[in-house]
Amino acid sequence: MSRIRIRFEPSGVEVDAEPGEAIMDITDANPAADVPYSCRAATCGTCRVEVLEGADALSHADEFELEVLDIFGDTPDEVRLCCQARLIGGEVTKVTLRVCED
Repeated sequence: MSRIRIRFEPSGVEVDAEPGEAIMDITDANPAADVPYSCRAATCGTCRVEVLEGADALSHADEFELEVLDIFGDTPDEVRLCCQARLIGGEVTKVTLRVCED
């Protein structure tokens, strides 16, 4: 499997990750990515990120994530919850995420 380069904005932190890794675990290991969390269970929307690049490298949103995104008026092809999304790999080798500001 090929590694995926993931970049967090606005912090500019970039790390290499493996397919199968949860975005939450990546941000826990790299706190400088500066992604906020509260519930960590797809109930609050604190960890929402706009997907700027590489959406195809992310797992599909489940019903719980979709409900939270709907509350904020977001769609899973544009915004994801870091506590729910995982890297799945494929052809995409770079993912760029920007923390949503409310």
